[in-house]
Amino acid sequence: MERIADNEMDFDAVKLQQARIAVPANAREPIKNGESLRDAVIRNLDEYFEMLNGAQPHHELYPMVIQAVEKPLLEIAMKRCGNNKCAAAHLLGINRNTLHRKLQFYKIG
Repeated sequence: MERIADNEMDFDAVKLQQARIAVPANAREPIKNGESLRDAVIRNLDEYFEMLNGAQPHHELYPMVIQAVEKPLLEIAMKRCGNNKCAAAHLLGINRNTLHRKLQFYKIG
């Protein structure tokens, strides 16, 4: 799988930090199985590190997690918006050109 360039991720991280985006309250609330999205991420990361038995991963953690979350997020946004990129970009809170680039990267649509 192709990696997103570090400078692109840094820009996104800085943009989020500058915007001081708070996690909506409902993102902390339990979802279908009684677990919040945040708790599901923490549980999966804990399980991942347990699987490594104390060894260090052979790859960078940040891009691995972002790519694991970002692709299904983009797929769901596009589906919910009837494959309308402008509407999906608005739903995601990103620029349409950024969405287009990410869709190309993940080979979506």
